[in-house]
Amino acid sequence: MIPNLNQLEGRKFCVVFVKVLDPVTEKVQLQCMRGRASIDRGRVSVIDKHGAVFTIPNISIPNIMPSDGTKLLQDAEYFVFVKLDDSIQLFNPDVDPTL
Repeated sequence: MIPNLNQLEGRKFCVVFVKVLDPVTEKVQLQCMRGRASIDRGRVSVIDKHGAVFTIPNISIPNIMPSDGTKLLQDAEYFVFVKLDDSIQLFNPDVDPTL
């Protein structure tokens, strides 16, 4: 069920970035961005504790769901999966903690 966007304002939110590594074996790589939701003129953005902002693509807004308590989501109240283009690389904070 898609929440009323105004209900998301200030809520704890997790954007789960999904990169498909192998479509045949369905191997994926996940990376989360956790923060607070901000609503501005119908756009949903997530602002993390460092001030980084990610605006959720309009195509993903209907997929926003309340948290189901999955460990990956931690204390987020809402989440959304965002599929990444093949050209986008996820970073590993263990390899480069300055990112």
